[in-house]
Amino acid sequence: MRVQSSKLQRTIVKNKMTDSLFLCAVQGVNKDVRDKSTLMAIAKFPLVKNHGLWYYGSERKEGDWIVGAVNDLKSERIEWVDILKGLGILSVVWGHSGSKNAFYMFWFHMPLFFFVSGYLYRLKPQQTVLAYAKKKAQHLLIPYLFYLTLLTLTMMGVSLWKGQTIGYFLQGHWKAFLLGGSLLEGVYATFWFTTCLFSVQIAYDYLCRKVPSVFYKGIFLVGCFLLAYGESRYWMNSFVPWNVDVGLYALVFYALGHLIKQYQFLEKAILRNIIFGLSFLVLLSFIYLYSHQILDYGLDMKHRQYYYFGTNLILPLVFTLLLIKISMIFTRWPLIKNSLVRLGRAAMVIMYLHIASVYLVRQFIAITPIRFLVVGIIIPLLIYKIAKHVPYGKSLALGEVEEGFRPKFPEFPAKKYY
Repeated sequence: MRVQSSKLQRTIVKNKMTDSLFLCAVQGVNKDVRDKSTLMAIAKFPLVKNHGLWYYGSERKEGDWIVGAVNDLKSERIEWVDILKGLGILSVVWGHSGSKNAFYMFWFHMPLFFFVSGYLYRLKPQQTVLAYAKKKAQHLLIPYLFYLTLLTLTMMGVSLWKGQTIGYFLQGHWKAFLLGGSLLEGVYATFWFTTCLFSVQIAYDYLCRKVPSVFYKGIFLVGCFLLAYGESRYWMNSFVPWNVDVGLYALVFYALGHLIKQYQFLEKAILRNIIFGLSFLVLLSFIYLYSHQILDYGLDMKHRQYYYFGTNLILPLVFTLLLIKISMIFTRWPLIKNSLVRLGRAAMVIMYLHIASVYLVRQFIAITPIRFLVVGIIIPLLIYKIAKHVPYGKSLALGEVEEGFRPKFPEFPAKKYY
């Protein structure tokens, strides 16, 4: 426990079990407490959590004094989530490797990342929409612009080395740089994901704030899915900057991830086993139908190719759920677990740089699919390690808050009980 001097005594109680931060005020003393048990011991009153806020008493009433709001300095790391992201980024790199079976990776790898992002989402009522957007811009758009600039400077250098002018390079790319999305190809091919995810996160957070009803949220999401299907089926050549329109389809997987987290479907052993069992049966059924050419399927989110109605929702979800099961199994195997966790935490850097890394190496040696996978993982992983230890590396390259920066949290007035 550490005490800081101020007008009001401020006590910080640290607990390594969680990174959640609870603010409370008890008899004129403000306290930052990192777990519910400590909070209860200090307050000596029963506590109830309602919509992310803690209250005294058994229920929320008019005039009840708010004990505090949950604010996350960092999301508590879940090992199987990092492992799942590791498996996901491996599938992304292999999907671009040119292997004969690489196209199978497109069936699920992008929906998987939207699902994971939704699973990690937490609504914070005390945070404004603008504050949430600024936080997400820091996490997503700053690295987006950083890597866009980095790769552009690199490609300009390559163009000069090949005897081409910088003007010639910019003439062929300025529109893609400005509008983003599916116009970005080559070494920039994966950049569409970031801007699409940003639009999905802002839209879903706004939806959760304005539409508390699960039923009406469900109606809205069904509408988004049908619009996305219609665009893919009848207006596939349409284009919206930053691939914001692809967010109509991605929003469904983001919401499914949040729903599964919110109702703790994966935390309950019996329910979890039922979900995984049904997913496995669905996958076996699909493999049989697909191998006998009874059912067809394909998916490419970037280019709005999700026109197989029904399977475009069920199969990515099934693959994701089964990979979750595999990830949970891998948590028991330290060597595999540690390797995939490292890849999962470096997923953003690998996503941005794996194609560019292979492009540069290809100038000197031939690239096979296996070499593509190795080069596309190793070089970005080294850059990730470097970025963690150079000034401003975390904020620019990783979208993280630098050490020493402490976000401001709201304080609540104390109510006297004497």
